[in-house]
Amino acid sequence: MPTPEMDVVRKALVSVTLEQSLIDVGGNKLLNEVFRVLYEKFQCYLPDCYENPQYLRSIATEMDEGIFALFMRSVQEKLGEYSYQAPIENFLANLSEIKYESSL
Repeated sequence: MPTPEMDVVRKALVSVTLEQSLIDVGGNKLLNEVFRVLYEKFQCYLPDCYENPQYLRSIATEMDEGIFALFMRSVQEKLGEYSYQAPIENFLANLSEIKYESSL
């Protein structure tokens, strides 16, 4: 049975992974842009994407296609070792539903 403490740890793990992956592929500029868009569109922050991956899906398709692919690969590689945990596996499954549509 999941404990509230483990949920907090998983949320932190996902948040740090998302942040590090954004920095890895686009530097602080991309990270700050994602922060800005998340707040402007959804009044939320990066950790909120753990429970609401649709927020990240909404803005991820606005990334350049190459950056988008690198970001997805980075997140999947970093969280892959934790995918035996159902909440992490579900997050990755929801995130992988992102389909690149266009670059704005």
